[in-house]
Amino acid sequence: MTIPPLTMLPTPNAVVTWALPQGIPLLRDGFLDRTGLFASSLDPDAEAGDPGLFGPDSITWSLVGQASQALAGLRAALLQTLSVPIPTATDSTGKFYEDFLGRVGRTGAFVQAQNLGSMDEVRRSARRVRAMHRTVRGTGRDGTRFDATDTHQTAWVSMTLTDSFLVMTERFGRGRLRREDADAFVKEQSTHAALLDQRVDLDEVFADPDQRAALRAGTLPLPLIDEGELPTTLDGLRSTMAAWTAELSVSRLTRALLDATVQLDGVGEPARGIARPFMLATLATMPDEWHDLVAPGSNRHAERLAAEAVQYPLALLQAVLGELPAVAAARARVAAGTGRS
Repeated sequence: MTIPPLTMLPTPNAVVTWALPQGIPLLRDGFLDRTGLFASSLDPDAEAGDPGLFGPDSITWSLVGQASQALAGLRAALLQTLSVPIPTATDSTGKFYEDFLGRVGRTGAFVQAQNLGSMDEVRRSARRVRAMHRTVRGTGRDGTRFDATDTHQTAWVSMTLTDSFLVMTERFGRGRLRREDADAFVKEQSTHAALLDQRVDLDEVFADPDQRAALRAGTLPLPLIDEGELPTTLDGLRSTMAAWTAELSVSRLTRALLDATVQLDGVGEPARGIARPFMLATLATMPDEWHDLVAPGSNRHAERLAAEAVQYPLALLQAVLGELPAVAAARARVAAGTGRS
């Protein structure tokens, strides 16, 4: 389901990640202070030493700390919109057009908490999202029924994020992963997504040391995984998402949102000129059957050229920043519990 890179040579990002894993401190600090981008939303008072769900040696911590993954959130949000009940639910809140970027931002904070946060942050963020989901159900203006607690829709949202992380890693990040690492990443992402299932008793799981340990080990029974809605391998992810293609469509409501987003409506110049290549590069990573729904008529040749062009600014950003602040904060939390600075 993914489009392979144009060459098997290391990506520019892979080179700078190897050469400058910690970035360039003076430039990094100045950039972060001036822009406020990539800020950590993790709890600074979280328990020292708590590795969270996956811990610093996991493939998840390795992947989510790259600047190029900002495009993964955009790609995932575009794909999520192709399941019509999802944008219909957003429209029901009265924030259809203006809330797309807000949705991307909230998803980013949730991803940080689930992937990098302490176990208490994992529990709290899952509870918060589940509580919000329980209030979002009904029938849209076009007659589409929606229910944010629908586990099938929850699985699609999760898989679009997992797939987008992997695609952006291969195209613009450290390059193609070993199969065992890709499989491990899929399983880790499905594990935290399965906690959004209302059937999982979060209080019981997180209060019981044995269940917490099983959750961390990936052996705790979770309905969304056990029933096959969420995959645990790369092959499973690809086959499950391919099967979803028949369910995807674009309503009139969805078309309006997608067109406005892809065309960067509401983004002034010169910001639009800067953002446009990154939007095209994101579209370039979509297979034809999804691309034709998201951006029909978009020039695929121009997208491929943009995908090559943005490699270098993304690599420069990675060279300056190194690991993103949230990963640094998570590593500091774990180190504080072992007495290391």
